[in-house]
Amino acid sequence: LDEPRYLADSASDAISASRQRHRARAALTRARVPSGRFTADNLNKAKNLCSRSIGEKMKRKEAVGEDQSVGGAQDLEALTAETLSSLSVSQIKQVRLLVDEAIGRTDGERLRLEAERFEHLREIGNLLHPSVPISNDEDADNKVERTWGDCCVQKKYSHVDLVVMIDGFDGEKGAVVAGSRGYFLKGPLVFLEQALINYALRMLHAKSYSMLYTPFFMRKEVMQEVAQLSQFDEELYKVIGKGSEKSEDSSIDEKYLIATSEQPIAAFLRDEWLKPEDLPIYAGFSTCFRQEVGSHGRDTRGIFRVHQFEKIEQFVYASPHDGKSWQMFEEMIGTAEEFYQSLGIPYRIVNIVSGESAVPVRRSGGLLERWAPGS
Repeated sequence: LDEPRYLADSASDAISASRQRHRARAALTRARVPSGRFTADNLNKAKNLCSRSIGEKMKRKEAVGEDQSVGGAQDLEALTAETLSSLSVSQIKQVRLLVDEAIGRTDGERLRLEAERFEHLREIGNLLHPSVPISNDEDADNKVERTWGDCCVQKKYSHVDLVVMIDGFDGEKGAVVAGSRGYFLKGPLVFLEQALINYALRMLHAKSYSMLYTPFFMRKEVMQEVAQLSQFDEELYKVIGKGSEKSEDSSIDEKYLIATSEQPIAAFLRDEWLKPEDLPIYAGFSTCFRQEVGSHGRDTRGIFRVHQFEKIEQFVYASPHDGKSWQMFEEMIGTAEEFYQSLGIPYRIVNIVSGESAVPVRRSGGLLERWAPGS
């Protein structure tokens, strides 16, 4: 049962310096993009003026001329009818070619700046809740809110030993078939996984969660709306396919495998209006796919940090008004705790430092860390 996550509501002054820098870069790019558009507009006006001037001269049957020097029409953005009136048709055509070249350069720069601005805007984080510890050092400054069970006891065997002892796991054959961190679940672990999934889903169903089994793929434009930019580099798998089933269609369809059911559930009600009294709560069940690029050397044995796994998610659409979202947040944490307590698994609730919180998260105070006595 995944730890509860949510996107929050009101403002807070507790914002990290790194996110302020993102804001500054986005503001700088935003200031530069309009100037590019302004230049492009002026150049398009100049091009139209050239075309009109050529048409008028041709209508008056003026000589085309052979001179292709542009004379006093060097400042392309400041062209006037008066400036062009002294030029021949051949010269104006040359000016128009120069305008076309300038438009191409300006459009390329404008598109680059707009893409840069978009990337910076996507990296601007949510405003943090006052309870979030302001720090970049999670080892020293993460705040443990509470613990349950014995989180100190050590056992002789780790999960890596246990899954092999019951013949429920084969990582060697998994690596041969699927590459690094590939694995096969076997026999008892197949049944154990299904039992845990059904148990968790029944618990959430009893709490009025609506069940969702999500798609594995998401279209690129939709994934961009719900995933952080860093996920595209470190987490998400891209899948390329044909644009349609027509044999003559050579277009490419670009999709991404989901890293969590949060992503398709967040997009489930995309572009819909919701009434506060009808805000839904969902239990998402899905297979998840992650590259885990940034986890080299960290808990990579056994079935930790693998590229494919099953996950059940609590996902709530909650009103930011009257503390309703915070109420749901605490209920989600409570549900996760109830699940672990029912299985007798010790855990602790940790409030994550600001520097380690995901970009859209306002508070990661509900991170439930289960105790693994053999690790």
